Amino acid sequence: MKKAIIGIVIALLGISGGSVYYFVFRKNLKDQIVIPYIAHQKPRIDPHVPSAVPLADKLDEVLFDGLFNVSANPSGIVYEDALGELMSFEKNTVSIRLKPRKKWHSSYTVAIEKDKISLTDAQAVYFIAKDLKFTLSRIQKLGSISPDYILVSQAIPDFDFTGPDDNGVIKFQFRGDRIWNEADIKEVLSFKILPAESEIDAPMYKNGTGPYLQAGDSENKIFYIKSPDNNAIIQNVVLKPFIDNSTYSTELKNRNINTLLSTPFGAISSILADTNAYFYKSSISTCFFAIFYNVERLSVTQRQALRKLIDNQKLMNRFFRIGTPQQRHIANYRGSGDNYEDYLNYSMFPTSSYYVEEEIIIPQKEQQDAPDLSVLPDTVRIQTCLNNDYREELADLVEAMNDPTLFGGRIKVDAVQNDEIKKGNYDAVLVAISGYRSNFLFDLYNLFLREPDFETYKLNLHTKIDKKGKVVIDEQSFQPDKNFFRIGLNTNSPEQQDFRQLLEYVYGFMSTREIGDKQYYARYIDELDQRLALGSWLFSLPSLAYFSTQFDNQTIDLYGTASQLSTIEKWQERKKK
Repeated sequence: MKKAIIGIVIALLGISGGSVYYFVFRKNLKDQIVIPYIAHQKPRIDPHVPSAVPLADKLDEVLFDGLFNVSANPSGIVYEDALGELMSFEKNTVSIRLKPRKKWHSSYTVAIEKDKISLTDAQAVYFIAKDLKFTLSRIQKLGSISPDYILVSQAIPDFDFTGPDDNGVIKFQFRGDRIWNEADIKEVLSFKILPAESEIDAPMYKNGTGPYLQAGDSENKIFYIKSPDNNAIIQNVVLKPFIDNSTYSTELKNRNINTLLSTPFGAISSILADTNAYFYKSSISTCFFAIFYNVERLSVTQRQALRKLIDNQKLMNRFFRIGTPQQRHIANYRGSGDNYEDYLNYSMFPTSSYYVEEEIIIPQKEQQDAPDLSVLPDTVRIQTCLNNDYREELADLVEAMNDPTLFGGRIKVDAVQNDEIKKGNYDAVLVAISGYRSNFLFDLYNLFLREPDFETYKLNLHTKIDKKGKVVIDEQSFQPDKNFFRIGLNTNSPEQQDFRQLLEYVYGFMSTREIGDKQYYARYIDELDQRLALGSWLFSLPSLAYFSTQFDNQTIDLYGTASQLSTIEKWQERKKK
């Protein structure tokens, strides 16, 4: 009791002195959102570039605002006012009123001292139009490496605006080649905004205007506290480290965490079956498994045979243990669960993606004949790395594919270190592709130009100016040691012209501002892959999140492509009856 009284007194004294102290090292999780992360994969946040760590991309919503923020309600995706307010849209001129009283997190001094976080007012720094100018310039310079570039460039070719006027209103001139509705406009302007004094290529960013500001690290925990300039309800967000994701469900049961953004195998957890203690919510998949073939070691004939040999239906049945007492059941945000078939993929564009759902491409699902095993090596050697995300799932796939009853003993999968993957001593590599979007902004660079490194997300993207002054892809972008497929254009491969065409198509898809052009490129790329057999596109991983009933179920909405943390400021603790 004495300690409690002392704590209250200290808090009151802090408030009167211009500082607020938050006690966050308590054993109970009251007024905290505690999320696990893998200890050796601290999230490094860049709101405009995808990360190799899925949690980092989700934290964009915690720290940063756009002019409008993507959100969710029980009915679907919505866009809410953040740093801007839509005033009018006439003749492709979009008028936005900026919100001038939004403070950057740098307006506060934050420190962790022993058992408390202190938050003190510093010099107020407000969001201004200059910050928006800087952000648009950064996105433009990042080019097609940034999903935001692809989104903004289709609407605002000059990446600029006029104003603000005396009322704080700025004007964008949108392209006139399509009809823009309110949701389209707000989606284009939902990119996260950085302050103008930011470095343009910093290794990470943390100064935003979002609902929470980063307080710092202590004992490998990463702490965020709600911004005084925002209306978040829960006081703290805490990222807590663990060796891997295999114990996450147990940690939730033991009350060491209260929020689990993904479950092993994307499956409903038997450990967390008590509905009085936990509830779950599903959303659209953002990860799929694939096997990329090494084109230096396997000819197109061998790759076609291997694609026929690897039956994704058999592998998925084994993965989810379908039809056994240990079956891993899955939920479905659209309706009834155990909808496994919906997760099977037959193209590099997953079945849940815009390009398949809208029948822009129609994948070939049926194999016309049996594989010609005589053309394959006696043993097809596949490698993967189990030291990063999706460790448990990849390990299960390794075990399944090594079972001789599944693929006749013709496949051997080895778990190796990351540096071994870089050497390319494999016939194929098993990977988890995370963070993909189900709308038209699908990221093909993540497949074809990502360097063969499980730990770091780095793209080997080179462009140049052609004789007509147009930016085009440079052939240096395809080098054998710079992509998982080992594709290079300085070889004597009979497929060299096809690979050159693939590179041009991929760049065309990623860089075009026209949705219609994206659709055409998607068809070309899919048709080329059907002929070249570049990989096996296995299946997507269901997305399922668990929460402690410490929280009010009705205040947490996950839906479609909305980030799992896009409504975090609205989460509330359940009121005791």
